[in-house]
Amino acid sequence: MLVQLARQQDAGIFRDAHSALAKAFLTSRMREVVAWRREISGGNGIVLDYDIARFFADAEAIYSFEGTREMNTLIVGKAITGQSAFV
Repeated sequence: MLVQLARQQDAGIFRDAHSALAKAFLTSRMREVVAWRREISGGNGIVLDYDIARFFADAEAIYSFEGTREMNTLIVGKAITGQSAFV
C-alpha cells in the first residue's frame, strides 16, 4: 500500500483520502493481528517478559487515539460521496 501511495504521489494523483483509507485499513488489521498474537500466546501475552502486551497497547493507541479511525473514515466517506459528515 505504501509503495502504491508513493507512486501516486510521484505521479501527482495522490489525495489525502488515499492515505486516510490506508491508515484506517492498516490500523484495523494491526489491531486484529496483535489481538490474535496475544490470544495465541495465552498467559505469556500479558507478561512483561515478552513485548506482546506493549504491541497490543501501541496498536490500541494508534487505532483510537483522538478518534483516528473515525476521522480517517470520515475523510474517505467525504471523498467517495462528496458529502461531509463533519459537525
